[in-house]
Amino acid sequence: MNRRIAAWTIAAVAVLGLTACSGSPAAEDDTSNEAGDSAPVEETNTDQSVEEACGIVLPKLQEASGAAGEIDTTGATDPQTTVDQFSTVVDAFGEAADSVSNTEVKEATTAVHEDFVALGDVLSKVLIDEDLDAASDIGTITSDVTASATALQELCS
Repeated sequence: MNRRIAAWTIAAVAVLGLTACSGSPAAEDDTSNEAGDSAPVEETNTDQSVEEACGIVLPKLQEASGAAGEIDTTGATDPQTTVDQFSTVVDAFGEAADSVSNTEVKEATTAVHEDFVALGDVLSKVLIDEDLDAASDIGTITSDVTASATALQELCS
């Protein structure tokens, strides 16, 4: 019972954090984002603007956010499956950071990724290692996730 509550709490924090960093970019960049959703975008341009990088990163984060909603927190699956599902979402953040060359956006997205890695570590400790004391780190990690997601959102708005 306690493991399920801890897992639900961690997953809820993750989804809220993902929602915060998957908002839409500024309106003046909408045309480049629309085209980038379905077709491959050149991702190796070292002269990439913040707007271009955000147009690449934000759709990927939105996709990861959708996948986060599919994470089983009911306890119906084994704990390892829940951790694996969360890890897939976190990996998508890393891939999003790697997909851009703009330094500012790359650093902001990497910070979000690193915070979700920390959240995944806590999830693993609680569910796999059954270390409920690890859940006490949620407050700090939640603050970190909120700060990094907000910084990325502000950069991309």
